Amino acid sequence: MYNHTDNPPLFRALALRRRHPLLTLHSLNMLHARGFLAEVFNILARHAISVDLITTSEVSVALTMDTTGSTTTGASLLTQALLTELSSLCRVEVEEDLALVALIGNKLSQACGVGKEVFGALDPFNIRLICYGASSHNLCLLVPGGDAEQVVRTLHSALFD
Repeated sequence: MYNHTDNPPLFRALALRRRHPLLTLHSLNMLHARGFLAEVFNILARHAISVDLITTSEVSVALTMDTTGSTTTGASLLTQALLTELSSLCRVEVEEDLALVALIGNKLSQACGVGKEVFGALDPFNIRLICYGASSHNLCLLVPGGDAEQVVRTLHSALFD
């Protein structure tokens, strides 16, 4: 039987993934440079790492690694070999103890007021990274690990109650 609704809810679910490291790669040569991201992704591929979230500026790239599919041993993806190879290309900053909060919805990128509704509720919290727009079905936030459960509770209360 096919289930269909003419009026699907804007927000459908929240998901939380703990221990989500953030790498910020700073390159003084990145402004107007070509190939920097390609080389970063080549290095990550050589180390069997899949990127989960990414955001860029003129001279830096911040990204998280998909820790669910990259390794099955439970070992850290942030090996010394990886950090050494990245460091030959740029300055590497690593932040750990972060958590990914994903808000899943329907046509979020086509709805007005999503930012106000979500970020208004999260005013008391530090949000380290925001990824929105690559998919119309989710908005992802990186928050301090110690705040993760309260962020999820706050969003649930504001968006679903």
